[in-house]
Amino acid sequence: MGKSVDPPEPLPPTERTQLIPILDSEHDAVCCERRDSCIEMEVDKSVPTELEPHFTLLSTVLFAVGQTIGSGVFVSPNEVVKQVGSPGMALTIWVFSGLISLCGALTFAELGTMIKRSGGEFQYIKAAYGKLPAFVYVWMCGVIRNSMGCAVIALTFSSYLISLFMSHSNPYFDISKKIGAATAIVVIIVINSYSTKCGVRMANLFCVLKLAALGVLMVLGVWKLAEGGTENIRVGFRNTNLNPGTWTTAFFAALWSYSGWNCINMMSGR
Repeated sequence: MGKSVDPPEPLPPTERTQLIPILDSEHDAVCCERRDSCIEMEVDKSVPTELEPHFTLLSTVLFAVGQTIGSGVFVSPNEVVKQVGSPGMALTIWVFSGLISLCGALTFAELGTMIKRSGGEFQYIKAAYGKLPAFVYVWMCGVIRNSMGCAVIALTFSSYLISLFMSHSNPYFDISKKIGAATAIVVIIVINSYSTKCGVRMANLFCVLKLAALGVLMVLGVWKLAEGGTENIRVGFRNTNLNPGTWTTAFFAALWSYSGWNCINMMSGR
C-alpha cells in the first residue's frame, strides 16, 4: 500500500484573501498567485456562458427604430431652424446629418458581424487599442454621455406629459417636470432589472407609440400643405445665418436626433 498523504493545512484568512483565482481554459484548472498549489477542477463546457437571447428579429428592429426615433426628433427641429435661420438650410443640415449617420450605421453593421460580442464600442476599442482606452470610454459614457442623454430624454418626456395637465406658466410646472423625469427613470430601471422580456415589450410599445405620433405629425403637415400653407417652403434659403458656429450647433442637434443607430451592437449577445 502507498504512503498516505495528509491534506494540506488551510490557509490563514489574511493569506487566503490574497489568492486571485484565474481560469486556465487549456488545463481546466484554477491557478493562483501561489505557484506551489494548483487545484484541479472539472469545467462543464456544455453550460452556456453567454447572455440568454431574448430579442427576436422584430424586437431588434423595433428597438433600433425606437432608439433612433427618440425625444430628439421632437426637440431638435426647432433648434436646427433657430440656428441656421432658413427652412432650406435646415433641410440641408438634416440630409447631411442623415448621410453621416447612415455611414456610421453601415460601419457598425460590418463591425458587428466581425466581433460578435456584446459591448459595442467597448469591444471594438479594446480589440484595436487595448483594455485601458476601452475602460476609459465606457466610464465616460456611463458617467457623462449616457447619463446626460437619459436626463434629457426623461425631461422631454415629462415636459410633454405634464403639459397635458398644466400650462408652462404654472409655478409648479418646473418641479413637476423634474419629478416626472426622475420617476420615469426609476420605473424604467425597475422594469429592466426585474425582467429583460418586460423591458423588451416596453421598448416595443414605446416604439409603436412614437411611430404613431410621427404619423400624426406627417398627416397634419400634409393637411396644412393641402390647405395652401406653403409660406415656409417659399422662403427657401433666404435669411440663412452664415455663421459656421451656428451650423455646427445645428449639426450637433440633428446628429443627436439621429443617434441610436449603434444600439444593436451593444447587445449582440441578446
